[in-house]
Amino acid sequence: MTKKNGKNSSLARENTIFGKWAGLVALLDRFVLAREEDFFRRVKTAVGMKITDDFGDSTGLSTYDAEIFDCYTNIMQVYRQVVDHHLKEGNVVTTLEVKGIWGGIYELLMSRLMLYEGETEINPIDAEKKGIVAQSVADAFEHMGEVVKEYRGSDIRGEILYDLRKSLLKSELTFDDMEKIFIDITTAFEDNCDEQFYSIYRRALETKLVNLNNLELRQQLSNFNSLLKEEIEILRQIIVVQAMALEKIIWDGGATPEETTFLEDVLGVLRETYQREGQTSGRINRAFMEIALNHKENLGKVTIDAESPEEFAEFYNGETAMPPDLAVIFENFKTTRLEKYKPFAESLANALDERLGDFHKKLATQRAYFAKKTSWQVGQMATECCDAFAEIVNHFEDGKEHLLAQEEKGIIKGVAETVSIKIDSIKDGIGQFAEEASEIIESFSADEVVVCGESFVTERLLEGASGAKVVKEILDEFVATQQEDAEKSWTKREEPLNKKVLAFKRDNLFFELSTFEEILHYSVSRLRESLDVQILEFVVEIDKQYKNLEQILARHGIEKIVPVAHEPFNAKEHEVLMAEVQEGFKKGEIIKTMNSGYRRGEQVITRANVIAAR
Repeated sequence: MTKKNGKNSSLARENTIFGKWAGLVALLDRFVLAREEDFFRRVKTAVGMKITDDFGDSTGLSTYDAEIFDCYTNIMQVYRQVVDHHLKEGNVVTTLEVKGIWGGIYELLMSRLMLYEGETEINPIDAEKKGIVAQSVADAFEHMGEVVKEYRGSDIRGEILYDLRKSLLKSELTFDDMEKIFIDITTAFEDNCDEQFYSIYRRALETKLVNLNNLELRQQLSNFNSLLKEEIEILRQIIVVQAMALEKIIWDGGATPEETTFLEDVLGVLRETYQREGQTSGRINRAFMEIALNHKENLGKVTIDAESPEEFAEFYNGETAMPPDLAVIFENFKTTRLEKYKPFAESLANALDERLGDFHKKLATQRAYFAKKTSWQVGQMATECCDAFAEIVNHFEDGKEHLLAQEEKGIIKGVAETVSIKIDSIKDGIGQFAEEASEIIESFSADEVVVCGESFVTERLLEGASGAKVVKEILDEFVATQQEDAEKSWTKREEPLNKKVLAFKRDNLFFELSTFEEILHYSVSRLRESLDVQILEFVVEIDKQYKNLEQILARHGIEKIVPVAHEPFNAKEHEVLMAEVQEGFKKGEIIKTMNSGYRRGEQVITRANVIAAR
């Protein structure tokens, strides 16, 4: 009990000291992270504002977005006015010829209004432009976040933090040294991220301007511009064809006074709209063509001349001075924690060496135990099979005089002698396998365990471990880091034994069992036709032990592979002894099984011998 309490007391003391060390490292890490986070927030704000501001200063095809929408909307509003006027006053149109022409115009305007899908006070193109800007800023933020994430996992940042922790571990760090390290961290952050942030800014600005100034990339604007062109053409057709036809009817006196007044009102509105909006549409399209010719050249000038990396970095370069109270915090940790750390670092390393030594000894014991168990189980399975064969021989010996006096004595003697040979063969195999397996197993505990706990503790401390029960965690972690290598090493060392086990099963035991099946097929089957009672009893005993052999294999996890007729050939489990054409069988189907195969789980030890159709 005293020893156990002593260990617990030591572990608790180590936990306390190590926890204080971990707290110091965590504090410094949090300080570094907070400074970087604040710096990154300033960068994001500056870049986001710059992207938005630079967009406001840009010019190009997007300048005419609002005019396109307004021009198209104005035409739709005129259509609505004409339709409303028709609904209110259109009943005056009664002359057949006038009614036919005007009815066509009215139906056309109604169909265009339905395509328009209603009036809106919001310019969707303007909303789209704002969305492009917002998306550009959001994408830039995301890309900057990736840069920062990459920087935090970079070797240069890791080296700076490593130097900081290493100085702490050696109790040699002064406040001036720590301040210099923090300045180095900020400087490294700027040196590694400034150029990438500038590239992100340029890409965001360029992509945004391309999207804003390229009609093909903005489907909504393209649709409105196409619709605008269609409406101008429709108005032109109305004015040139239908309106002139109606005016000719009026001049010829073919319209009533009421119809004349109505038609002059609506045709005047349509003609005025065509002249006004047609002129606007023409101007917009001419501007498109002119600006599009040197669009790429102008875009390059806008982005390249906007900033240089050095000028861009000035937007977010800030103070690097440390908080004034950090010096007090540092000195407090140095005197109350840091100076008391070293004695316990050695204690942790010793505990780690002890834990690792115990782990390797335990693992070696476990591996040796399971290896012995495996070899014993294989030998036991073979021995039980020998015992089953021995029962057949014993039955023969008991009735030997009578059995050898029968007409079938040649077959009976051959069966008994063959089974006896199998017993001797399996026993010889068991002996040789046991000897070779023992030599392999004895070598499992021959190697000495080499540990390196002190260096691992030092490295682990420099990583800044923290959390409850940290000593136990670091010990468990070290064992875990060793476990995979240990498992691989043991797997390699066990390969010779596994090969011996497989070879014994395949070349000795299962070979004898498989050829025993041949005796059943070709010899015992002939004895079944005998009328002699003792011969039939001998056959019953053979069948009994054959079934017993199957039960022995099943108890040891061995499954027989016995394909049935018409089963598809499987190269993993089946081996073709002969291929022949057989009526009623498709190519690749099994006709007959000559010898069973054996598997253990997913491992096929021997394949079944079959005759397959070709």
